[in-house]
Amino acid sequence: MIVSIWRCILYLYGLVFDSLSTCARSDQLSASRINRTEFPLQYTGSWYFLAAAAEPGTGALDIFKVMDNAQFIVQESSETEKLDFGAIIRIKDGSCVPRKWIYLLTEDSTELRTEGHPDRWTELFSCHCPKCIILKETENTTSRLLLYSRSSLLDKDCLSQFKHKSTCEGYKDILQLPQTLEKCPLEE
Repeated sequence: MIVSIWRCILYLYGLVFDSLSTCARSDQLSASRINRTEFPLQYTGSWYFLAAAAEPGTGALDIFKVMDNAQFIVQESSETEKLDFGAIIRIKDGSCVPRKWIYLLTEDSTELRTEGHPDRWTELFSCHCPKCIILKETENTTSRLLLYSRSSLLDKDCLSQFKHKSTCEGYKDILQLPQTLEKCPLEE
């Protein structure tokens, strides 16, 4: 009897401890409570898109499967509460594809909105990897995690941490950009 009770207690402890320790939620960064003395300097400059994760069978990663590498430049907009994003994407066939969009920052919100896409929102999360950030992009019924870094080289531990966070969020499909081709020149 005592052995059965002890097993039950250990089992429950294991469930609680496992749920708390293995899938601790990353620190969400608030777009509305960013340190305005540093903002947007902590987000401006060059970033590399390195990996993405999504729920299986949703097709949320299909757009990234043609990419070899991608570099982004984030700049302050001439209008307040906006960030200008530019990207140059190296496609696996060797071509370079430029992209531009604007993130809208709202004082009353904890997420970023994409200009021209009212049904898309982006949440920012800190990452245990130095100089990395995780974005959770949600649109209609699709969501995915995106890993960006200030360096194109990603430590294996950082990728493991990203995969772990992805699994905890329920995202089983994980794609890492191969980065085998030369990067396209990024225009600032």
